[in-house]
Amino acid sequence: MVVELDKLYGSKGNNSIYGTFSRKNVTNEFPSYTDHYLENELDDRFLALSARCLDELAREASAEQFSTGGYIVFARYKEKDDFLLIAMIKDKRGLQVNDDLEPVGITSIDLSKIHQAARINLNLYANDSNSEETLENDEAKCYLSFVSPRTNHEVSGYFIKALDCSDGVPAARATKNAFDTVDAYCQSIPQLKQLRPKAKDSLIKYFEWCVENKKPATLTGIEHSLRQIVPAEDHELLEGFIQFANSDEHQLPEAFGVNAAKLKTYTRIISKTPNWELSFQRNALGTDENSELRYVENTGSLTIRCSEDLKKQIEAQLRQNASQ
Repeated sequence: MVVELDKLYGSKGNNSIYGTFSRKNVTNEFPSYTDHYLENELDDRFLALSARCLDELAREASAEQFSTGGYIVFARYKEKDDFLLIAMIKDKRGLQVNDDLEPVGITSIDLSKIHQAARINLNLYANDSNSEETLENDEAKCYLSFVSPRTNHEVSGYFIKALDCSDGVPAARATKNAFDTVDAYCQSIPQLKQLRPKAKDSLIKYFEWCVENKKPATLTGIEHSLRQIVPAEDHELLEGFIQFANSDEHQLPEAFGVNAAKLKTYTRIISKTPNWELSFQRNALGTDENSELRYVENTGSLTIRCSEDLKKQIEAQLRQNASQ
């Protein structure tokens, strides 16, 4: 059962929201009980942790009129990383044929989807020093994630509160993470490597639309922006993108606000004259010697750090000019 729940976690339709413990509600003892258990991983402490979590769930669910409850599974397991999982499962009705070939009703566990679940990456949690710093740091990763079907987010709010989950990844961090994740995905598939610049430009257009229309960016929207630049015959290569992006490794949320300031660092400055045309990303520009494109204000000049390919083209053209 735990293996099946792990397979569902973060899959399409069960996308994760990432964050940390908020530790703002002093009456919520789940984070402290988690710490107590991890100090000395005894069976009785694990049982105490599960009991405290059930108390918190019951308290929060009682205040939500549409909560329907279910069976709560607590599991400690290792799959790439060390995880603590708290998941809600429910019964489902079905049919089977008896020895007299008559259909009879049965009740079984519904493992076709996750109703609500939270998972703590204990490897990341052990290295975490400050929750707020973790959320604001562009490079840090969140140790806690939460899953709920999209149609059930509002109803399952009590589950998030009971486990003291934070509100998620800040917009600036998610915006940067989206560009890194799209680039990593294209890098991981040989047929998509050459499309990386186009993928970035398509993502910029999508994010600009989100900002202009005051809409959140979504994993589905990002996937659609990639489909626009990938040939139709290769669209199957994008089937794994959402699960890749929403994984513990990349932690791109199902939906997030686009940070306009962070987006601007990925847009381009374009200028041209009859003799030349220049187009570059804003974050490539600087004033120090290590900048890819160095601007010198006193002289109004721009120095380009040439790639090996560009150097070869320039040197070949200069030789040709000299021979004429």
